Amino acid sequence: MKAAYYLKKHAIDLVDLDIPQPQKGEALIKVKYAGICGSDLHVYHGAHPTAKFPVIPGHEFVGELVELGEDACTDIKSGELIVAQPFSACGVCEACITGNDNVCQSLKLLGAHMDGCFAEYVTIPAKKMYRIPSGFDLKLAALAEPLAVAVHDVRRSGLKVGQTALIIGGGPIGIFIAIVAQLAGAEVYISEVSDFRLEFAKNMGFNTLNPMNPDFEMQAAEVTKGKGFDVVFEVSGSKAGIASMTKLAKISGTVMVVGMASDKHPVDTTSVFLKQLNLLGVRIHSQEAFAAAVDILNNGKLNDQLTRLISKTYALKDVKKAYDYVLSSTDYFKVLLEV
Repeated sequence: MKAAYYLKKHAIDLVDLDIPQPQKGEALIKVKYAGICGSDLHVYHGAHPTAKFPVIPGHEFVGELVELGEDACTDIKSGELIVAQPFSACGVCEACITGNDNVCQSLKLLGAHMDGCFAEYVTIPAKKMYRIPSGFDLKLAALAEPLAVAVHDVRRSGLKVGQTALIIGGGPIGIFIAIVAQLAGAEVYISEVSDFRLEFAKNMGFNTLNPMNPDFEMQAAEVTKGKGFDVVFEVSGSKAGIASMTKLAKISGTVMVVGMASDKHPVDTTSVFLKQLNLLGVRIHSQEAFAAAVDILNNGKLNDQLTRLISKTYALKDVKKAYDYVLSSTDYFKVLLEV
């Protein structure tokens, strides 16, 4: 099979590899579309804290079930279309048995710790698969995984109907969170410095704030009537975003740490103490959140908005061109590979 391959840091090549064989409890999937994620680029740059080289990157995909390994438990049949939660966990540690397998100490993520989906075929745990109806837009189905991230983040935040939410960072995951937070009934604001992303967010119908504006803090206070935001999602991973996240949250509000920072940045713990803030981390998504994301896709309520996030599509054979684009441009949201 053809596969994109990280041989080492800053090196991606299209190579020929053997088609993987599904092991016990696994499924072999023929990939149709795969999405390039910011975490794939973290791995590419050698900035992912636990990823190993060499590896096939990619964890966002839609595909067709080809074959099941021994003891694979599923009612999905060969030939059916699926999306899948892209990691495996031990199933026996405290995190796993309490329903938090996304933070399993032995967690293995596609494209970081085991070969991913930027290939013609990929193997995954069969229990992580979810059926996609025949005739469904496959490009849209490829967004299931980042949508699940947003569902998980919003659910963990406890965001309620009528509350205010600020998303610091209007990139792909920031926009996914904004879409889901709005679906949950919140008044959503996006803080972003990029003119392209600000304009895109405005065209999506979101309120926007530019932290480079000298009146930024005054504007934030004005829209929250001086209280601050009920929930702040820090998605940028930037020093400035992390510095401001606790200041912008209201008393007894919630701050969600979503972005993966490349360095360790100071957090204003005085604000956490004085305002009795809830400071929560999130990683990937729960299986419950992934199932909910699939349901959201299938009911079609958000599909018009989600379709607008697909910026470009490249053939797998042009993966180097795709990487040249995503590494040199910021004027995009989701780039897909057609396999």
